[in-house]
Amino acid sequence: MKTLLLTALFAFPLLATAKDEEKPVPDAKLSQVRWGEVVNEVEFDPKDLEGKVVVVEEWGVNCGPCIASLPEMAKLHRRNKRKGLEVIGLEVQGGDKDKILDLIKKPRVKYPVTKGGRAPVSTGGIPHACVFDHTGKLVWHGHPAADEFEDAVKDALKAMPKS
Repeated sequence: MKTLLLTALFAFPLLATAKDEEKPVPDAKLSQVRWGEVVNEVEFDPKDLEGKVVVVEEWGVNCGPCIASLPEMAKLHRRNKRKGLEVIGLEVQGGDKDKILDLIKKPRVKYPVTKGGRAPVSTGGIPHACVFDHTGKLVWHGHPAADEFEDAVKDALKAMPKS
């Protein structure tokens, strides 16, 4: 009986985690993103995102995991830009322009990075990524280090109409 109770106590959090992963994606659109001021020298017009898969990442200059994700996000962008992926970084901790530019230099971030802005959904923490499909519909959101993140990007790219 004691073994059964201990098994149940340890298994319950795992079941809760699995159930959390099955939560439906909120009904949100790319058009609901509030864009901040672009601080790096990358041209950005939200109208140019139409028909593309878009990743919006909220991050902060004082967030270690956020800074650690910058090189991975830059690689993801470089590998998939020609396939129709756009990445936009929203610095949401109020960092100044010089600090933001300093942090994105080494990982060679070549996608638009804004000072401010807000995604239409939140997990309450950063880093937080949203994946929007080619129609502008939110298809996934969460921590960009989650296994499901890259799967969501790949699936959204596969679902794009062939031109």
